[in-house]
Amino acid sequence: MKSVFIIYLLAVLLGYSSHAQQVESSDLVEYKFQPNPAQTYIPLVLNFALTMRSGAENMTSLHKGIDILDSKYIGTKWFNENSIIGKSGGVLARFAKYYFLDLPVDHFSVVFAHEYFGHGARYRELNISNIHYAYDYPPPYGNGGGEATNRRSVNVSPEEILAIWQGGIEIHPLINRNLSMRWMAKNEMTYREASQYWNSFQIMFSYIQDSDANLSDGQSDNDPRAYVRLINEFNGYNDVHNLKMNVKDLKSKMMWNLVNPFIVYSMYSMFKTFLWDGDNVNTIPTINIGDVKYLPALRAGLTPFGVEYHFENYIRTNELVSFVDFSYGDQSFHDSWGGVGVKLQNIYSTPNFVFDLNMNLWKQPGLRFESGDRTVDGDGVGGAFSIRTYYNFENSESALTGIVELGYKSVGFIEGYVMDSSPIFQIGLAIRN
Repeated sequence: MKSVFIIYLLAVLLGYSSHAQQVESSDLVEYKFQPNPAQTYIPLVLNFALTMRSGAENMTSLHKGIDILDSKYIGTKWFNENSIIGKSGGVLARFAKYYFLDLPVDHFSVVFAHEYFGHGARYRELNISNIHYAYDYPPPYGNGGGEATNRRSVNVSPEEILAIWQGGIEIHPLINRNLSMRWMAKNEMTYREASQYWNSFQIMFSYIQDSDANLSDGQSDNDPRAYVRLINEFNGYNDVHNLKMNVKDLKSKMMWNLVNPFIVYSMYSMFKTFLWDGDNVNTIPTINIGDVKYLPALRAGLTPFGVEYHFENYIRTNELVSFVDFSYGDQSFHDSWGGVGVKLQNIYSTPNFVFDLNMNLWKQPGLRFESGDRTVDGDGVGGAFSIRTYYNFENSESALTGIVELGYKSVGFIEGYVMDSSPIFQIGLAIRN
């Protein structure tokens, strides 16, 4: 299986390199505000629970603000690079900038989201207080780790315990989905966006792949090891030498995350566009069918029921940017579960109003809520629906926009949402980008 992934990555990289050679140098310009193929926003949103979904969105927005300031005040070229010495000096200077200035910020933005908006969001959802957060200095100044731990005994169900352990890993695809949607809307990425995407993917992927597979070695559990141990235990598999799904199985299942063109595009943007060329922005190739631009990706994520496989589809048609996600649950612990999710950006717009639509439908095993003194048993069909409205303030020199999102979610697990039934309500502000 690994050889298949390697061949896939090489094919995408070669295709991207061929595409890049056809792009005129005038297309690779310093980042600045300009009209886009589809309207995008840099939002900061707030809800009462500081949920994972809002946290992932806010972290990508805050990072985008740093990206814009970086491009405006620091840039990527500082002297003539027409000679070998000049080019060598430029590459070395950009490497130093990335290693000592960019990497710490890009890496920490993901680690902070992992702990505070990943694990932390699940703690807040279950009304568990007294959470201890700690962070190492980011690389190259430290190990770049973090923790979010509860130091008191709490009464929660097995599914809720699993949701807490997987919460940190769960937020990474949310961050990367926000970035991918922005790239599809703009048909371009900046190297700082690419760096955040890469750090989000790499931290999640290596965290799982580097975990010790021997659960009987007496080591303390990290998130992946605890997830494997607990999901087996809660489903009646207590012998660590005879598990329904072991750590090696989890590593193998998560290899599907490599089948993703955005990973290769991010690497290209960081190493070729920025480090070698000294540019900030590059276009991304898509599959074009008439006026439709399309990119697919495969992914595997963690749920309280086991691993869930995703077939993600990113589509842009003029102003409409769509995300369609087909998911199918691994059958190790439960039979016949999965769902479909749809996100439509710019589904309808007027001079002052723009509307987005989010929909999810699923069939899943039941969820228990011990902390709420009730139990939900058996398989169930559920769904979520919300509409987000952007109001573009007139005569706003900063292109300021107000945000209101309203909807409802039934009992069930979707990445980034609370598991219990709940209204969906978010407010915020955004800058039109």
